[in-house]
Amino acid sequence: MLSVKNLIEELAKPVFWGAVLCSLPSGAVLAVDSIEAASDTIDQELTELPVEPVSGPESPHWVDKSHEYATNRTQALAQWMDDFFGAQVRDAERADSFVRAIFIDDWDQRDGHDLKVRLRGQVDLPKISERVDLVFSGEESEQTLTEEERGQENDVGLRVNVRDGRRTRLDATISVRSGPAILPGVRFRYQQSITDNSWARFTQRLQYHTEDGYRSLTNFEANRILDDKSLIRWAGRVRYREDKEFWDYNTGITYRRWLDDHAKFPSAIEYFVAVSGRDQPENYETSYRLGFLYRKQFFRQFLFYEIEPSYNWRRDLYEEKREGVMGIVFRLEVMLDRELVGGR
Repeated sequence: MLSVKNLIEELAKPVFWGAVLCSLPSGAVLAVDSIEAASDTIDQELTELPVEPVSGPESPHWVDKSHEYATNRTQALAQWMDDFFGAQVRDAERADSFVRAIFIDDWDQRDGHDLKVRLRGQVDLPKISERVDLVFSGEESEQTLTEEERGQENDVGLRVNVRDGRRTRLDATISVRSGPAILPGVRFRYQQSITDNSWARFTQRLQYHTEDGYRSLTNFEANRILDDKSLIRWAGRVRYREDKEFWDYNTGITYRRWLDDHAKFPSAIEYFVAVSGRDQPENYETSYRLGFLYRKQFFRQFLFYEIEPSYNWRRDLYEEKREGVMGIVFRLEVMLDRELVGGR
C-alpha cells in the first residue's frame, strides 16, 4: 500500500516535469512527515481520501502546471529546430561560446555563382562578467537581406544581458563596423504561449549608426507544433533605416520536420514560401519566393551541409519587370561548440 508521501510523489511527477520552477511549500513537506508518523489507521483513512491539487498564491493550480509543461515541450521543439538550423535569432540568446564558419556557393540563373564565407559566433567573457559576451555577426534577420547588404553588415562588439526572464530578455549592445562606424543599441524579446501546442515570440531591436542614423528591426513569429517531429511557423519582419528613408518587410510560412534517419547524424528539412516588399517609391512586392532547405549533420558532429533550391519571382527596382529566377545554395558549416546539437 502506498503511503501518503509516496502517493503525493507519484501524483506530483508529471507536474514536476512540466514546471521545474514550481515546488511544494516547505510547510507541505513538514505536514507529510507528520502524517507518516501517525498511526496506521489514520494513514489508511487518509490514503482513501481524494487528494486535491495544491493551490495558492505561490503554488499554481495543477491545470496551470500541466499547461506550462505542454508549452515548454512546444518551445523545446522549436528551439531545437532553431539550434539545428543555426538560426540567428536563437544564436543571439545562446549562453555558451560558439563559432560558425559557413562556406557558401550561391547560384542563380541571372547572376551565376557567388562564393563567400560567413563567420558568426560569440565568446564568453567570464572575467569581466557572466552577462557580457564578445559577439561577431551580421544583422539578426540576415536571411531576409540582399547579398549586397549581407556583405556590408558584418560587425564585432559587446553584448550585455541586462535581464533574462522566462518570457522577456533585454540586451544592450555596442558594435564596431567597417567605415568605421559605431552602433550602440538595445534588443528586447518577449515570448508567450498561445495554446498547449503553440507559442509566439516578438523581438525589437533599435540601433544608432554613427554614419547612417537610426535603425529599427522588428520580428514576430508564431509557432504551432504538429507532432513531436514537426512544426509550422509564420514569421514577419519590418525594418527601417534612416539613411534609406523607406520601410521594407518580409513575411512567410515555413514547415520544418526532423528526419529520424540517423541516431548519430540527424537531418531536418524545411519547406518555405515568402514574400518581400517595400514602401518606396511605391508600395510594391520585391519578390515571391518558394523552395526547401535540407540540412544534414555528417561525418562529425561539428560538420553540416545544406542544399537549398528555390524559385524567385523578383523585381529589384520598381521600374523593372518581374522575372522568375531559379537558384540553389550549397552551404558547408563548421560548428565549434562545447555542446553540439545532435539528435533529440
